[in-house]
Amino acid sequence: MRSRFPQLASSEALPLLAMVGATLLWGSSFYTIAQTLASTDPVTLVMMRFGCGLLLVAPLLGKRLFQIPAYTWRAGIICGVALTASYGAGTWGLMTITSSASGFITALYVPFTPLLVWMVYGKSPQPAAYVGAAVAFLGLVLLANPFTMTFEGNVGELATLLSAFLSAVEIIIAGRYAPKCNPKELAFTQLVMTAFYSGVLLVLLKTFEPDLLPPTDWSSLTFWGGILWLGTIVALAQILLGFAQRTVPPDRAAVIYALESVFAAIIGYWAGERLGVGGLTGGAFIVLAVFVSETQFVNRLWYQLKWRLASKTSPEKDSQ
Repeated sequence: MRSRFPQLASSEALPLLAMVGATLLWGSSFYTIAQTLASTDPVTLVMMRFGCGLLLVAPLLGKRLFQIPAYTWRAGIICGVALTASYGAGTWGLMTITSSASGFITALYVPFTPLLVWMVYGKSPQPAAYVGAAVAFLGLVLLANPFTMTFEGNVGELATLLSAFLSAVEIIIAGRYAPKCNPKELAFTQLVMTAFYSGVLLVLLKTFEPDLLPPTDWSSLTFWGGILWLGTIVALAQILLGFAQRTVPPDRAAVIYALESVFAAIIGYWAGERLGVGGLTGGAFIVLAVFVSETQFVNRLWYQLKWRLASKTSPEKDSQ
């Protein structure tokens, strides 16, 4: 047991810590996004946010900036589509719903991801992933109290639901490519392509639907401060995720990502929001879900149960 501890610390603990760090960054972004949207539109915000992020990551690559493999660019091109659609839909939703409602609906990628893994790869995730996703979802319900949502005539909630589904898709895509990519290079290609796609979409909307998007207040300090902070968040988060998803499979990653709502709630508490008993209990459930998904107890219990059931039925088959 002692001999395996260093290997566990290096091969498993660091990727998990990287994911937790990314969720902390994400959790701090909801309030900033809502404030920045007062000065711009969702598409411009996504374009500027990822554009700022790529400018921050580019110096970290140095000479490797012009030596990124074609495989990594392919990953960035594909992931960028999902990121653009997901961030765009989620940001659009924040124009009409509260940040707490957005945080809950977005976190629905937690149960979406294991189901998509099953559908795409035809392989059922580990039992611990299902249990962890269920416990995390229960925690999200207690934390956000979403029972006031109707989804009737509210485009914001539907857009955010679409964002949650696309987030699950992006998690699966990134999980496929990340093991063979350098984290910084993968983050850079994702940032470049998302900024590019958003820019193309912005030009199309401004050309054919000029009245759809509100004008951007380029002189607003709130706008530029929000863009700088959100760009820093997305740059760091994509690097951390590129590193973590090299070893952590998508179904387990989605449960860890649920910590985003916990961090958002904690930051909201510091800002003056009250969590209440339900919020505290929900946060505790999400933390418990991470431990459930990352330990082998549930998997061992499940396989032992299957073995015992099989061993009870096998003598009957032999006698026949």
